[in-house]
Amino acid sequence: MYKRKRNPATVNRELCVLSKIFSLAFDAELIDSNPCRRVRKFRTDTRRTRYLTFDEEARLFEKLEGQEWVQRIVTMAINTGMRQGEIFDLTWFDVDFTRGLIHVRVSKNDRDRFVPMLERLPRTSEYVFPSPKTEGRLVDVKFRFDKAKREAGIRDFRFHDLRHIAATRMADVGADAFALAEIFGWSDVRMALRYTHATDEAKRRAVENLAKPIGPSDESVTNEKGRVAALP
Repeated sequence: MYKRKRNPATVNRELCVLSKIFSLAFDAELIDSNPCRRVRKFRTDTRRTRYLTFDEEARLFEKLEGQEWVQRIVTMAINTGMRQGEIFDLTWFDVDFTRGLIHVRVSKNDRDRFVPMLERLPRTSEYVFPSPKTEGRLVDVKFRFDKAKREAGIRDFRFHDLRHIAATRMADVGADAFALAEIFGWSDVRMALRYTHATDEAKRRAVENLAKPIGPSDESVTNEKGRVAALP
């Protein structure tokens, strides 16, 4: 029996697994009902917004020097928002160089999706990011990633937070909620709204644009009284 405390999200995931087991047993007519059906899950706050500043990102990559394969994985996560397991599962069969797309097969929500690819990578194995020891599927980068974080003085940051960086930066440059939902594989567009509604950079641009003086454009000219008049 575990002595350490379990956080609510972990308990909810374990409850889902247990419920699935009972559902399979019910379908096989081994039990009369699923006892987990009426068990309520814990309320959890999943709105974590930790992401790296550009200075923190630079320090992290500096500490990853000599670990080029880890740098590439972190870069892929930042540029695409892919989950760690999705990156490790990625094979060259899933990469479409012609269209510049990555095919993420059966992701966390059981839906395939396509993610734009921004860089070309060296091909040394069936996997895009193979294990440097076995050339097979990579299992984890936690040791090297955590070590680089500590040396860079970065606290309260997880690999999964790289996904938040990707979503935040895409929203900052104008990606709408529907585009983000497609790229990140969210079935509920409300997951994307948290990034499009209140990114610091987007708010800053909005205020700065409001403060800019209005000048003549290609479609209008300013008349002698200073008002903007439309061109015929």
